[in-house]
Amino acid sequence: MYWFSRKIHRDPPIVGLILPGGGARNAYQVGVLKAIAEILPDDAENPFPVICGTSSGAINAALVASAAGQFHPGIERLVGLWENFHVGKVFKADVSSTVHSALRWAKALVSGGMVGGGPQSVLDSQPLRELLESHVRFARIQQLIDNGTLRALSVTTSTYTSGSSITYYQGASDIQPWERTRRRGIAEEITVDHLMASAAIPIVFPAVRLHNEYHADGSMRESTPLSPALHMGANRLLIIGARNPVPDTVSEKIEPPYPSLAQVIGYVLDTLFMDSLDSDIERLNRINHTIGNTKDKRVAYQDSALRQIEFLVISPSHDIREIAERHQDKLPRTVRWLLKGLGALSREGRPLMSYLLFEQDFCRELIELGYQDAMHQRDDIVELLGDL
Repeated sequence: MYWFSRKIHRDPPIVGLILPGGGARNAYQVGVLKAIAEILPDDAENPFPVICGTSSGAINAALVASAAGQFHPGIERLVGLWENFHVGKVFKADVSSTVHSALRWAKALVSGGMVGGGPQSVLDSQPLRELLESHVRFARIQQLIDNGTLRALSVTTSTYTSGSSITYYQGASDIQPWERTRRRGIAEEITVDHLMASAAIPIVFPAVRLHNEYHADGSMRESTPLSPALHMGANRLLIIGARNPVPDTVSEKIEPPYPSLAQVIGYVLDTLFMDSLDSDIERLNRINHTIGNTKDKRVAYQDSALRQIEFLVISPSHDIREIAERHQDKLPRTVRWLLKGLGALSREGRPLMSYLLFEQDFCRELIELGYQDAMHQRDDIVELLGDL
């Protein structure tokens, strides 16, 4: 599905790339970026001065930002990484680790946490940390900011103690920190810890300590996912979603089974990753419409002025859950065993499966879907990016 908001072009374009979370579904984002690299001329500079990521979208954001000096080769490397993914690169999937995790949770449930202490997570994401350390050139990010190729990179996390949404950003010196109700923007050099914290899906992956507080998946508290890009100066947005927006239909003839744990977790993840983004897009549409009806196309707000924001949303044209169902047998046997116990191998458990299916065939099909969807929006992409 595609939403495209046009406005009168007044300001020089500063395009913000918004990459929300989605776990393994974010292979779709890679396909869209692959198409954009193909649409742009071979010598085109980085089209996204502002790059914002949350959860697994933060991982893609950091990879794109660190390679912004060579946009086309950078996207090629990103595609190569996702085309060759398997779950062992994201979390420990061997027999020993899987059985140990299951036993640890069983002991905690039976003993009330008295034996061995409470487990920190279902899965161990140490392989993902090692992957990021070897593929993201963190030192390069500041160099690209200093030479003007990149304006800012932001990564959003959620805090368990203060219950806030924190956007850590590394960017140009004129970007000012911000603070709103339970959300803040803090200038800080982005590290692998920020990425691991942003992608720490509750219960599934362990939380990460930053400063004196534990942080987890940025989607939990991120009520306005478009806001960081605007704070950092973007006046146009490309938003790449990871959910087909067509709602499910409910059969009146078939009695639904009671929700499994996997279905509940999948539902929660859908809510975390997708609902706030959809709400923020609707809010931006309303603001654009309101401002469009004013005389000077701007509305005063506190110490600044609201202006119309041109944006393009690209999201999957097919249900990713159905694609995941076709590929679930590609998961290692130990992981299928663990997920089966949660009910994730049933039709109702597809949402959870689609977030964890970091396997080559699934990722490649999503990359192709993202590529085709973006190519169908070629003209809108060219218009949004301007003269590049």
